[in-house]
Amino acid sequence: MRIIDPKDQRGKRLKKGKAGKKKKGSDSDDGSDEDWKASKSRKSGGGKKGGGKGGSGRGYARPLKLSPELSELVGEETAPRHEVVKRVWALIKERNLYDPKNKQFAICDDQFYKVFGVKRFRTFGMMKLLKDHFITE
Repeated sequence: MRIIDPKDQRGKRLKKGKAGKKKKGSDSDDGSDEDWKASKSRKSGGGKKGGGKGGSGRGYARPLKLSPELSELVGEETAPRHEVVKRVWALIKERNLYDPKNKQFAICDDQFYKVFGVKRFRTFGMMKLLKDHFITE
């Protein structure tokens, strides 16, 4: 005979006798949060992770020198890559350069054509076209 709980919508058999089984990795029976608070405070120690020099200006966020064409488009001589992409997106939106048939693409005006070298490009792949305009020293 099956016992069906009205709250159990799937109609599975209820397990008998194992209701209070302890979960794996549970060390304390009293249910206190003291160990949780201690581990949480250790994790968010506030200190900087890893060693080395400073945290800003490395990797993707490092300001790079821009090519003359790109600096004319963006308006700065040096900028991090993510800022350049952000400004190019803003210019595309501001000048309404989206392809009316497919909004994933942008149609270049004269200034954009100098930088990208194509009449129409896929906006999500613009870093492939911009990478040659970042000058590393």
